[in-house]
Amino acid sequence: MTKRIPAAIFLLLALAPLLRADWKSELLSRLGRTPNYRAAYEYLVEESKKLEPEDRQTAGVLLPFLAGKLGDVVRERDLAADYFETYRDNDPNFGFLDEYTLRDFLAFWVRWKRSYPLAYDLNLLSYAKGPATGLPAAVEIGFELLNEAYYRISLGPYILEGGFWPAGFHILTIPLNNLFERSDTYDFILDLRAGDIVVRKPIRVRVDIADMVAAAAPSPRDTFFRDAGASAKTIQEGEISLYVDGKLVLRSRKIAAKPSSFTFPLGGPLMPGQKPYMPPPKTGPMASGVNILDALALAYKAIKDLVAKKPPKPSPPSYNKVGSLSFAYSRTTAEGLAVSARASIGLVPSRAVILKE
Repeated sequence: MTKRIPAAIFLLLALAPLLRADWKSELLSRLGRTPNYRAAYEYLVEESKKLEPEDRQTAGVLLPFLAGKLGDVVRERDLAADYFETYRDNDPNFGFLDEYTLRDFLAFWVRWKRSYPLAYDLNLLSYAKGPATGLPAAVEIGFELLNEAYYRISLGPYILEGGFWPAGFHILTIPLNNLFERSDTYDFILDLRAGDIVVRKPIRVRVDIADMVAAAAPSPRDTFFRDAGASAKTIQEGEISLYVDGKLVLRSRKIAAKPSSFTFPLGGPLMPGQKPYMPPPKTGPMASGVNILDALALAYKAIKDLVAKKPPKPSPPSYNKVGSLSFAYSRTTAEGLAVSARASIGLVPSRAVILKE
């Protein structure tokens, strides 16, 4: 009898996941034809904290629906924005819902997917094919916009740009004047308005400044007096000037030898009336002619082809989406020393929120 107790306990532990009701079944028991939306919402809020990532996404798309059913518009908007900023417009598996709830939910969710102005996939755009030198006046940021919206970009109290954007890919120009004084993060505020929804997304630009220590210059002795074992390189071209009391007394210049010009020898004497290696003309150019009607037909065809031929479409600008940009430049330190520096620009991830009215 004593040996059977551990076996029974092991069997109960093995069947515990099957005996425990699934969260979807628990949720459906609170919905259906006679739904209790408050009980369903409170249950899902607590249960979603313990779910796996895939099930947490399913719960995340149902929470704004349940909040809307309770008449909580503010919470509905916050939860919908949180879902889009986390999962974009990807739909989870909500096919487990009953027919009544599913029909009601789809009508609710389609309205949000067709209106929420989601800005995602933000990247810096690089047009340079080589290393960039000098500080730029602005950088360009490319991103995707899920739905059309009116936009406004600002830095502090200053509005930099505004207008209307359709859905699709867009390029935003961010000015960088006076932002290279120190390493810091700057928030450019992007406001997107679609209907009665205003979404605010900070575009955080991180600027890092680093001084580069220049290598020590070689001493004159190292320059003019080499080691005995070092191989000397032949000077191809240069100039040496000797000054005494500021007066030029000697100058010596060495110029590299240039290759001789290409020559093409002509063999044999030229024959009268014949160019080098060209056959003599058989007929005089003044004796030949073209029919005037044929000439007009050829001219008409050439003009017709020229008018009908459309100019080629301009090719789109070539750029690369990058996570950061680096620029080398010269700056003056607080001690008045000119040093080489490198500025790095990157984007810090941020989430958008719906503004309260």
